[in-house]
Amino acid sequence: MSDPKSITVIPPLNLKSLRLDGGTHGVLLFHGLSSSPMELQFVARGLQRAGYSVVAPVIAGYTHGLSSESGQNVGANEWIVTALREFDALAERCETVSVGGLCIGAVLSLRVAALRTNRISSVLAMSTALHFDGWANPWYTHFLRLARYLPFARRIAISEGEPYGLKDTRMRAWVKRQMQVSGDSSAGAAVLMVDDLLKSRDLIALAKSSLAQITSPTLLIHAREDECASPKSSYEVASKVKATRIEILILTNSYHMVSLDQEKNTVISAMIRFLADDAKPAVNKVSAVPPTQSSESLQLAPLTRT
Repeated sequence: MSDPKSITVIPPLNLKSLRLDGGTHGVLLFHGLSSSPMELQFVARGLQRAGYSVVAPVIAGYTHGLSSESGQNVGANEWIVTALREFDALAERCETVSVGGLCIGAVLSLRVAALRTNRISSVLAMSTALHFDGWANPWYTHFLRLARYLPFARRIAISEGEPYGLKDTRMRAWVKRQMQVSGDSSAGAAVLMVDDLLKSRDLIALAKSSLAQITSPTLLIHAREDECASPKSSYEVASKVKATRIEILILTNSYHMVSLDQEKNTVISAMIRFLADDAKPAVNKVSAVPPTQSSESLQLAPLTRT
């Protein structure tokens, strides 16, 4: 793994980490691959209003504008080094720290949780992507692993298309306009480089190999209709981590971008409740939660480990 000092982060104009001061419990959130902290802004500000200090960092070779399309040649190990450095910095000024993220950012948070086991208060994973098996993935996604053996394939750019991870049609239209004008949006970049996708597979392999090392309370949030990665990924995490408290929250009125979609307020509320309760023992039950603002229905399934 590379020395953190060897990684130079030079953000492009207006690209910066999101850092929100709050209380003594810090929450470190990682955005998705080739995206930016902007996709986490609603969740981050919701957590800050609830009294938490929140950091959503930019990461060299991972954040849009700092990844392969910008010429940054760093991979999964370097992403992890930067993530650990951000965790350690937040832990220096907060009494307790939780980690979380969206999509590949959730995968990155799981790797951090495994490497900082005794220092993680809890894990908050949204739309975890251990498998790219969603209903809207193009057919050639299944052949992505072969691109590793084709030198030219890493330079291929894959265009993002509707629904852009959003069931909310108004938000989707707004994101589409952003991408057409600037090439990126709050939901991520307009294109993904195959090189970055291959690096994300390296991260997934590392995270999967260390799931059993995670002992912190874990909240897994996933949309039933996730078009990028089905809930299979979250259930796999739940089956392999060694946490004494695991909750899986399945959203029924969202797609992949749960931090921006119609149930974002439900996501924020669930995180706040989980963070407040993470010291309490789990109960072995399945319960239905009444609909909230933008949620048609919500299923919460706490699991108990002994």
